[in-house]
Amino acid sequence: MAHRLAPLVLLLACGDSTASTDTSATEPAGTTTIVPPPTTGEPPTSSSSTTDDPDDTTATTDEPPAPTFCGELDVSLSLHPGLEIYDETTLAAFNKFFTDLVEQTGARVRVLPNVGTEMLVRSDCLVPLGNDVDDPILVYGEAGLVDPAAPGALACALASLDDYKSEFDDGNWFFSGLMFPMLELDWPAAGATSLAILAAASDEQQNNMYAQPGTTAEAYLRIAGDGDRRRVAALTYGDEAGRLEIFGIAVSENSRHYESSETEFHAALADWTPLAVETCEDFDDEPPFMPEEPAGCERIDVLFAIDGSLSMDGEQDALRGVDGMPPVFAEFTDALMMELTDVEDFHVGVVSSEEGYTQMHTHRDFPATPEGPASACGLPPGQRFIVGPSPTFADEFACIAATDSKDDSEVTVYNLAEALHDPQNAGFLRDDSLLFAVVLTDEDTGDGHLARMVDIRRRLLAAVGDDPGRLLVLAIAGGMGTFEEPKTTCHGVYGAASPGRRVASIVRSFRERGLFQNLCEGDIPSTFVDVLDDVVSACVAYEPVG
Repeated sequence: MAHRLAPLVLLLACGDSTASTDTSATEPAGTTTIVPPPTTGEPPTSSSSTTDDPDDTTATTDEPPAPTFCGELDVSLSLHPGLEIYDETTLAAFNKFFTDLVEQTGARVRVLPNVGTEMLVRSDCLVPLGNDVDDPILVYGEAGLVDPAAPGALACALASLDDYKSEFDDGNWFFSGLMFPMLELDWPAAGATSLAILAAASDEQQNNMYAQPGTTAEAYLRIAGDGDRRRVAALTYGDEAGRLEIFGIAVSENSRHYESSETEFHAALADWTPLAVETCEDFDDEPPFMPEEPAGCERIDVLFAIDGSLSMDGEQDALRGVDGMPPVFAEFTDALMMELTDVEDFHVGVVSSEEGYTQMHTHRDFPATPEGPASACGLPPGQRFIVGPSPTFADEFACIAATDSKDDSEVTVYNLAEALHDPQNAGFLRDDSLLFAVVLTDEDTGDGHLARMVDIRRRLLAAVGDDPGRLLVLAIAGGMGTFEEPKTTCHGVYGAASPGRRVASIVRSFRERGLFQNLCEGDIPSTFVDVLDDVVSACVAYEPVG
C-alpha cells in the first residue's frame, strides 16, 4: 500500500507473548473464511434446536436465526487507558453491546481494541480463540451466535489497554488510534458496515496534521464506508470533547456524542445500541419513496466571509471581476436565476475576516478603511446587503466584496456564523429562505480562542432554525491532503495557501450540505460552476417548515 506507515512498535500484554513486526491480519487458526450472506432478499431459513432429554422443557424447535442485515460488522475501539471504564460494569456493558450486535443483526461481528495511539496495542489475549499472536482482531460472533470464549478474550484485551504505558504518548490520540490500524491492517473488511467508538477522559489531545476532525472523518468515511454514510457510524465520549463530537457529526447521522459529565460510559453504550444496529439495517436500504415533490425555495440568501488579508488580492479580484475579468459571482447568480425560475429574489451580504467585525459591509475596503462617502457602495441607507437581481448588482457586489483587514487575524468561519445573529444585519436572513454560506480564505480560520468548532456549527444551524435543509456551506480554502498523506502549504493560480484544516472540519460536519474546494486546485470561476448544481439541488429539495 502506497500510504503504509513505517512498521509500528508492537506492545504486548495479558500473558506471555512475543513481539512481531508482521502487521498482516490473518483468519483465526483452525477456522475457515466465512462468506458474508447476501444483504438483500429473504432472511435465512429457520433452523431447529433439539435435545436428547425428553423432559427438558427449555428446548425449542424451529427457532429462526437472527436476521442478517449486513454480512459483516467491524467495530474499532480507540479508548483512553486513563478513563474509568475498565471495571466490571463497563465490561458487562461492552459484552451486552457486542452480544446485541451479533444477535440482532446476524452479522459476523469483529472487534479491534486499541488505545488512542499511533502504535497498535497487541496482546496474546486472542490466542485461545485460535488467533495467531499477531492477529489483534476479535471475532465476537456470527450468524446470531456469540463465541463462548469471546467475552473472556475481550476482558483480557481491555485489561491490556488499561495497563498501556508508553514514553511516546499517553494513549489519548484517538483519531490516530482509530486510523493508524486501518492503514496497517486489512481492516475493516471490504464491504463491511463499520462502527467507531472513541472514548476519552477529555478530548483529542494530539495537535498535529493528523489530529483534525474533518480530515479524520473524511478518511474514515472513505476507507471504512467506501463513501457511503449508511455504512458507518461513531460513538464519541469525553469531557468538553468538541473535537471528538464534530468528528462523529461529520461521519454520519447515526453517530452520537456523550459528555462524561452527563452520561456514564456504560449508559452511553446502551443508548447508542439501537443506532448501531440501525446502521447495519440500513446497509442495503434505499431512500423511501417521496409521494410529493418538495415545495422548493423561492428566496436565497447568500453570505460571504472573505479573508481581507494582503495575500488575498488575487482571489478577491477573481471573485469580483476586475481588469477585464468577468464578475464571477454576478455570472453565478445570473445562472442560478436561469436554473431556478421560481426564485423571486436573493440577498447577498459580505462580512470580513477580522475579529470584532461581524456587521455586513456597505463600503469598500472595510474595516481597514472607515465607512464614508468616498468608499460607499451605493446600498440604501440602513441596508447592509444587496437585493438581487438588479441592474447594479455586479458593481455593488464588486464594491462590498473588496474587504481589507487591518491585521492578519482571520476568523472567517466564526464571523460567518456570528454575522447571522448580529442585530446590525437585521433583514438579511429571511425565515423562509435557503441560506448559502461561503468562506473564501487562503489561511485557516484562527477562531479557536473564540469558540469550539462544534459551537460555531451550532450557531450556523441556529440561524436557520436548526433546519439543515435550509443551509448549504461552501469553503474555498487551502487543501490539507488526506489523513494518509497530509499536506502543508499548497500552491495554485492565486499563489500559496495554508491548509484550512479547521475550516474543513466545521464545513464537513454538515455532511452532504458542506462543500470544500481546494483553493490550489482549479480557480474560483470553475469552483462556482461546479457548485451551481449543488445550490440548485438544495433549493429544489427545500421544504418549508410549518
